[in-house]
Amino acid sequence: MVWNVGRRRRPARRVGRGGALAALALAGLFLPLSPVWAECVPPASDAEILADPDVAAAIDVADATMVNAEGRLWRVETDPPSFLIGTFHIAGSGIEDPGAQLSGIVEGAKEFFIEVDQDDFAATLAEWQSDPSKMMRPPWDRLSDGMSPAEIAAAREVLAHYGMPFEAADQMRPFMVVGILSIPPCALATAGREKGLDQRLEAIAAENGVPVTALESVAEQFALFEGNADETDAIIRMLLAQADIEGAGWAVNLALYRAGHIGALWTFGLEQMREDLGAEEADRLGASFMRRMITNRNHTMVDRMLPGLREGGRVAAIGALHLPGEEGLVTLLREAGFTVTPVAEETGAPL
Repeated sequence: MVWNVGRRRRPARRVGRGGALAALALAGLFLPLSPVWAECVPPASDAEILADPDVAAAIDVADATMVNAEGRLWRVETDPPSFLIGTFHIAGSGIEDPGAQLSGIVEGAKEFFIEVDQDDFAATLAEWQSDPSKMMRPPWDRLSDGMSPAEIAAAREVLAHYGMPFEAADQMRPFMVVGILSIPPCALATAGREKGLDQRLEAIAAENGVPVTALESVAEQFALFEGNADETDAIIRMLLAQADIEGAGWAVNLALYRAGHIGALWTFGLEQMREDLGAEEADRLGASFMRRMITNRNHTMVDRMLPGLREGGRVAAIGALHLPGEEGLVTLLREAGFTVTPVAEETGAPL
């Protein structure tokens, strides 16, 4: 029997955005809040999940509306060749294993680009530990401002699954809350124990003497959530209302990523938002999220990659959802004069 997403829907459920959220890396910060989480157990095989009518429709929509919607590995024609690797930031069900193909590509690189340097991240954590106030909102600003008692009660229930009191989340800066809500509770155990694909590729580069260059700073990533406070809090309330407690949406994202349906990571999640929030509100929040979290950053990352790419032999490992679309990395590099083509993966992911 085909596993049907629709039959498993609950009123409060969220489908994660996979490689789209830079804040996914924040999830590991909150592991001490609860001693044990159960592992995520996929409700069905990848084939069954991808055959579900809602998932299949999202794939079709992505293929019809997003350029470069398929593929996780892309070759940039430089001398020697360069590559884009679309990653899924959090470990899960083996997607963190680079395999021989990606390992070989990184080992032979002249320079390895990654979103954020781990040393920068560690330094930021140390700074927070010395001054916890940096993780907190100012006293006059609370997430609960404007929330109804019913919304607060529902949020309290969701956060309890993460071992976090609502009173703590109420005071935390937005990027902290977005970080923990970006993945279901069942995925936190793996996130805390296993390194994601980005970190593993970075380690391979370091072991082989390949210079590692961060395309963004931790401060730049966190600042993404600090611009429009009302809009950011609306996104947090949306995440709370759609919390993927059981990990069903997480399983869909893993299946889509493994199969190389990168654009569908976005179209599937957006459709779930439309059902929960209504098309107008979902499209408004979705457009804001895409602009702030994806497209603006794409332009910045391309600008910073260009000098190295022109010399050739560069490899960039970046969240997969940065690749497709009219302002995705593939398109932007083509507009900069490069020939960029999909590469067949040894895993058999479609192009």
